[in-house]
Amino acid sequence: MSSTGSMFTASSVKLTKLLDDCHTGQLQLPDFQRSWVWDEERIKSLIASVSRGFPIGAVMTLGTGGTVEFQPRMIEGSEIADGAVSPDALLLDGQQRLTSLYQVLVRGDVIHTVTPRKQKVARWFYIDINRALDSTIDREEAVISVPEEKRITSDFGRKVELDLSSRELEIESMMFPVSMILNWHDWQKSYIDRYSSEPDFPERFRRISDFHESIIQNVAGYLVPVIELDKSTSKEAVCVVFEKVNTGGKSLDAFELITAMYAADGYELRKDWYDSPGKTGRQRRLKDQVRMPSADQGVLSGVGNTDFLQVISLFHTRDLREQAAAVGKTGKELPQVSINRQALLNLPLDAYKKYQDKAEDGFNLAAKFLVRLGVFKVRDLPYQSQVVPIAAILAELGERAEEAGVAHKLTEWYWNGVFGEL
Repeated sequence: MSSTGSMFTASSVKLTKLLDDCHTGQLQLPDFQRSWVWDEERIKSLIASVSRGFPIGAVMTLGTGGTVEFQPRMIEGSEIADGAVSPDALLLDGQQRLTSLYQVLVRGDVIHTVTPRKQKVARWFYIDINRALDSTIDREEAVISVPEEKRITSDFGRKVELDLSSRELEIESMMFPVSMILNWHDWQKSYIDRYSSEPDFPERFRRISDFHESIIQNVAGYLVPVIELDKSTSKEAVCVVFEKVNTGGKSLDAFELITAMYAADGYELRKDWYDSPGKTGRQRRLKDQVRMPSADQGVLSGVGNTDFLQVISLFHTRDLREQAAAVGKTGKELPQVSINRQALLNLPLDAYKKYQDKAEDGFNLAAKFLVRLGVFKVRDLPYQSQVVPIAAILAELGERAEEAGVAHKLTEWYWNGVFGEL
C-alpha cells in the first residue's frame, strides 16, 4: 500500500524476511538507538503473541542513501562486524521487538537478558507443547525460560525438576525449543526417529502436527506492518517521527541525532563530550569549572550537551547570516541567528570543529561571571537557559568582557532577565 504524495509507504512484510535482513545487515540500527533492554518476561509475552498470530505493533524503517546519513550498527547478537555491510534501511521503531525475536529465533544460542528485577541471567526459551495445545491455558503460561544449563532444580540444586540438556530430553518432555521454530523439520526428524517404532506413534505424530499447524506456521507466516520512510525524509522529520512513535522508550534529542550523523563522517561526538579512557570529556570539565571547595560540582553542572551545541549554533548561524548579507540579501532574506532544533540538526561537522573550543571557553567565562554575581552553585541559578547566551556573548567578547562599561551592561542584562522572569 502506497501513500500518494507522502514521505512513507506502508506494507506488510513477513517476520522471517525482516529477521533475515537483520541477519545479513540489510536492515540495521541507527547509532542513536539505545541497547537492547527487554527482560525475560517481556520476551516470553512476545513469543506467546507471535505464536498465536496476535499483532505486536508496526515497525518503522528509514531508507539509506538520502539526505540523512546516520552511522549504522548491526542488531545485537549478529556475528557481522559493524561497518562490514552497508544497510538498505535503518530501523527507527521496533528495535526491542525485532531484537528479541532475532535473539530467540535466529541466533541458536543462549540469550543474555535480565529478570524483571534487572538481574542479569542467561536463558533458553521453550514452548510446552501440551500446554500450548490446551485452549483452556493462557499461551504465556506455555512459554517457559530455563537457565543456561537447561535444567530447572529445587532444594538448592539437589533435585532436578526439569532437564532439557539434550534433544532427546526435550522431546521426551514435549518441550519445544523456540530457537528451532525456523528449523522445524530438523526437530521433527529427531522426534520421528525417537518415536516411529512406538505403538502410539500415530497419536504422537498427530499431536506434533497440530502443534506445527497452530503454532509453528503462525510464526513462519507472521506478517509485520512496516512503515517505510523514504530516504529523502528530512532530519527534522526523522527526529519528530521518532519521538512520536517512541514515547514509551528513549527520548531522542538533538545531541543523539547529531552524534549519529557525525559518526557517519567518522567523528565520535560522544567521546568529545563524555569521559573516555585517558581523557576527561567536556561535560566533566564544565562541571568542575569554578567549583567551591564544599561542592561536588561547579555552577555549570546543569549545562547539557544540547546547551553546548546551542552556543555553537549561535556562531554558525551568525556566520550564515553574515555570508548572506555579503551577497546583498537584506531583511527577511537573511537567515535567522538561531538555536532551534532545525538549526541544531543542520549544524555541520566543520562548524562544530571550528567553534567547539571557543564555546567551551565561553562557558568557562560564564562560570566566573556567575560567581562574581553571587551564584556559587547550580541550585542558586534562577534560569539555566540564561547560561547559553551568556557563554556565547562572553566567548565573543573575550578580554573586552572585563572592561567596566561592558561588564556593567552584561550585569544589568542578567538581572533584568532574572527579575523580569525572562
